[in-house]
Order: sequence, then structure tokens, then C-alpha cells
Amino acid sequence: MNNHLIIRRDAHLFADRPGLMERMAKQRALVPLAADQLLHPATAHDYIVRRGKLRVSQFLTDGREVSRAVLQAGAVLLTRPGEGQEAEPAADRYLVDELVLMALGEVELWILPAGALEQPE
Repeated sequence: MNNHLIIRRDAHLFADRPGLMERMAKQRALVPLAADQLLHPATAHDYIVRRGKLRVSQFLTDGREVSRAVLQAGAVLLTRPGEGQEAEPAADRYLVDELVLMALGEVELWILPAGALEQPE
């Protein structure tokens, strides 16, 4: 079974869903990252970039590294087991085993249980 990372670029996540930040604060684990610190995402979690910029890089089988995204505050990353057949576009879905996340300056991530963002207000 392949685990996937799905990138949702919800730049207005909290502006579009009033009360979401307060509800998320009760469930989240706060992860501060220093400049250039690496994070290998765990499967079955939701991640929110709360502050700073986070680069998503993929390592190809031939050894090359490709930057897939630079995410800013409000961006959402989902890690899911299986074939990753969610509604998000295929262009924003990558194998977790091939990825690394790197902080570009100081970054603050919120880690939530999988599906937390789909829960009703």
C-alpha cells in the first residue's frame, strides 16, 4: 500500500471558516521548525502551515530533488494511506516515501488527526 501526501492550497482556510481556528486549537499538536529543519510527514494526519514558508521536495529514483511546492500560512497537507483517490487534483498528490518538508525560515505547523478538517463546524 502506498501512502500519499495531498497538497491543498487553502490560503484563506480560517477566513472562510469562522470558528475553525478555535476548534483546531483543541485538537492540534504544535510543531515549530527552525530554518532549514526537515520534517518527514507521518501518514494519517492533517497538517496546517500556520506561520512561515514550507518547501515540499520530492526525491526521484535517479537521485534528483524536485521542489513541488512552497507553501505559506493557510496551506493544508493531508497524508493518507492507500491509493490517494481523494477529490484533490492528481498534480497535487505525491508518495510520502519520496518527500521531505523543509522550513524556509521559522515555520509553525499544526498537526491534526486525519479528517479533522472535514469535521462540521
